[in-house]
Amino acid sequence: MLFVFVDTSALVAFFDKSDNHHLEAIAKMKVIKQQKIKLLMSDYIFDETVTMVLAKVGHKIAVEVGESILNQHIIKIVSLSDAIKRRAWEYFKRHNDKIYSFTDCTSFVLMEEKGISYYFSFDDDFKRAGFIDIYRRYL
Repeated sequence: MLFVFVDTSALVAFFDKSDNHHLEAIAKMKVIKQQKIKLLMSDYIFDETVTMVLAKVGHKIAVEVGESILNQHIIKIVSLSDAIKRRAWEYFKRHNDKIYSFTDCTSFVLMEEKGISYYFSFDDDFKRAGFIDIYRRYL
């Protein structure tokens, strides 16, 4: 089964109609569903997504987004282990030439651990880290 890592920027764009990438996120999500691709995200991405939606559009929509993510059959949420967080911290310290957030580093390490090459995101850091946009495979 193919898993694609889904990042905060893609989820916010999908749920926020005012986001610059909203229509592109809708189109990509349609292909993901048609291809029966499973999305994987970390608990950090869930937290970041709900928090960002809260800041952009308010509590009511943030709750709806959280409920939608938690009840989706195509999204698997993985809790980050202490080992992954430690490896992400080492990754963060090593890559001082790039401006990766710690959350991005946890995503990269999780993707490496799970053997995931593809991502669904509008954050160019995934490409810089050597991962492949799902767009290049299916769209």
